[in-house]
Amino acid sequence: MITEIYVEVDDIIKENQEIILESMRHMKLIGRNYPTSLTLSEVVTIQIYYHYSGYKCFKSYYLNHVCYELKRDFPDLVSYQQFVKLIPRALVALLVVLKEQMKQSRRSGIYYGDSYPIPACHPKRVHQHKTMKGMASWGKTSVGWFYGLKCHIVVNQFGELVNCTLTTGSTADNNLRVLFRLTNDLMGYFFGDKGYLLNEDKRIFLEKDGLLKFRTKVRKNMEKQQLELEPKLWLKKRGIVESVIDIHKEHMDVAHTRHRSPTNALVNIFAGLVAYNFRQRKPSTSINLERYLLEAPKKALVA
Repeated sequence: MITEIYVEVDDIIKENQEIILESMRHMKLIGRNYPTSLTLSEVVTIQIYYHYSGYKCFKSYYLNHVCYELKRDFPDLVSYQQFVKLIPRALVALLVVLKEQMKQSRRSGIYYGDSYPIPACHPKRVHQHKTMKGMASWGKTSVGWFYGLKCHIVVNQFGELVNCTLTTGSTADNNLRVLFRLTNDLMGYFFGDKGYLLNEDKRIFLEKDGLLKFRTKVRKNMEKQQLELEPKLWLKKRGIVESVIDIHKEHMDVAHTRHRSPTNALVNIFAGLVAYNFRQRKPSTSINLERYLLEAPKKALVA
């Protein structure tokens, strides 16, 4: 697994080396007197593989797993204190790897969108929280209030991550800028929950002359949509995006409140998203139209 991750990451970083270096210089992430015995690809690989290790503490993962069990794979390891100084360098590379992975996801014409919170701290400790100050904000989900960020994702029926973006916690799911960023290059059907209900002007703008059709559940006080059979069946399969979110939060450890710097928090989030793309078994769904189109009434069968 770790070899597969390293090979793909190294190929993508080499192909986009100039862009990554220029961005790192702009963000002032290189040019410091940090140890450089580890290559950027190795730093990124260690970050990604953390989400498959089962550890919930990166320090324990590095000292107990990387420094002992992965010593043969990374012969030029540095101390934990020095590696922590290298973590910010992985941010730009992880963004590039994530973008390339999402480009490779199949454009099947069936897409599901949703968002989930990434808390910065417990709501009772907001007054003393400093790490994500200026980035995080208050938001509300069906579970309750939270203080942090929001991760908006779009997946296809094969569970592949097609697009994603991070916003403040107060950003609504049906925010026009967010939806345009997520669906700008998509065609087909986009299915969402009631949080993606749009007024007529927004829907016409996002549907791009019918190239992309938004289909969502309706509220009780609204008229029911007259949907064709196939979109109606695909809308019922919207639970697949909830399964993907559950993997992000529970298995990939994308959402936790133990960060000590905003940069390291972003590195952990993007490393978790990249790690999900390496997952071989992803949630998937399908429909059998023949079951609905060719199913004869019982009376006809008796006759």
